[in-house]
Amino acid sequence: MAHELAPKTGRPALSTDEIVRRLQGSFKHVELDVEKASRQLSESMKYMARTGGPHYDREDIERARRSIGRAVYVTVSDDINADVEYLSFLLEPEDEQILIGYESGRHEEASRELRERLARVLDYHIELV
Repeated sequence: MAHELAPKTGRPALSTDEIVRRLQGSFKHVELDVEKASRQLSESMKYMARTGGPHYDREDIERARRSIGRAVYVTVSDDINADVEYLSFLLEPEDEQILIGYESGRHEEASRELRERLARVLDYHIELV
């Protein structure tokens, strides 16, 4: 299972800087990792190139390439030592949606309050995908 957060209808997406500012004011622990984001994007580019159409096209690969060095991998929690009560996601400057995946059903349930707070803080809606 995964959840997608996106701007509410008719509202613009927040900038990466604004999202980070709001997270830092709303969660006790916010970890930002540009290098991890770049590694993930590089791997995604390779996967998209191997998989190809109809799932991925040249623009998907180029968008990922443009995000390298600009995207950030975010982890938020209220306890730095949390076992499953955390959220992590890739925050890309050209992507309005935030996709949150989970390690297990236990992780998804344990992080529910954090997910709901994240949606409130960003004023985004949540959808199960």
